[in-house]
Amino acid sequence: MNNCLKEPLIHFLLIGALLFGLYSLVNPEEASVADNKIVVSAGDVERLGANWSKKWNRPPTDTELQGLVDSYIREEVYYREALSLGLDQDDTVLRRRLMQKMEFLTNDLADLNNPDETALNEYLLEHQDKYELPARISFTHIYFSLDKRGDQIFADAGNVLTEIQASSPAIPRAPDRGDSFMLSYDFTLETPFEVARLFGQGFTEQLFQTETGNWHGPIESGYGLHLVRINERLDARAPELAAVIDKVRRDYMFEQRQRTNKQIYERFKEHYEIVIEDMPDKAGVAEAIQANRSSS
Repeated sequence: MNNCLKEPLIHFLLIGALLFGLYSLVNPEEASVADNKIVVSAGDVERLGANWSKKWNRPPTDTELQGLVDSYIREEVYYREALSLGLDQDDTVLRRRLMQKMEFLTNDLADLNNPDETALNEYLLEHQDKYELPARISFTHIYFSLDKRGDQIFADAGNVLTEIQASSPAIPRAPDRGDSFMLSYDFTLETPFEVARLFGQGFTEQLFQTETGNWHGPIESGYGLHLVRINERLDARAPELAAVIDKVRRDYMFEQRQRTNKQIYERFKEHYEIVIEDMPDKAGVAEAIQANRSSS
């Protein structure tokens, strides 16, 4: 029973009477005599006063409050009279505004179902790819400039690689064995995106396939050639809920809102017979537009 009460559609049905009342307002021919009564409740007066205070940073005087009430009544009178004259018909701006209000209402209904950690964790497990933490890598490199070394660049890089691989003890870094480089020689826990942004996609793909703990290469980038040594590697992994709970909650609520809006729209749609007349061809539409322009 408690789960049923949490369903946005149940909440929607509970306010069905309110929606019926709104329907009667926009269909005056079906409205009862009671619709001719305009009631300004204490809550309305309080709301008007609160809106004034928020705007002007002070409460309204008695005269100002009476003016607010008079304006509210005037607005309501004109609103109802406009509806009775059918002035709301064929008004695209008004139609879209009313549609937006209905969407806001259904969004509020969806937001009533605030998920607990169990629901969020289930959502995270169902969408692991979406929240997967990327692989990270720490590395150092030796740079060889094509402009400086020309055709000798591959031979030079190969000679240095042979020397440092045979060295004992192992050499953890050796930027001085190559050429000066405009960026850093050492990078810590970089993602594939971050490496690719600096060195290019081809370099990144080879780098992340390289074994840890020894010198490898040469690997080519847009700058030249590099000998690289991987010092640390973290594989891509699924995060704990606590690390991404805010994002998971936003995504969960967004999907819940979309689903609820669709369900409520389908319920609304059941009340109508939908008739779509034959669509005119593109040539006919173009001729109609041109004729309308010529007559205006």
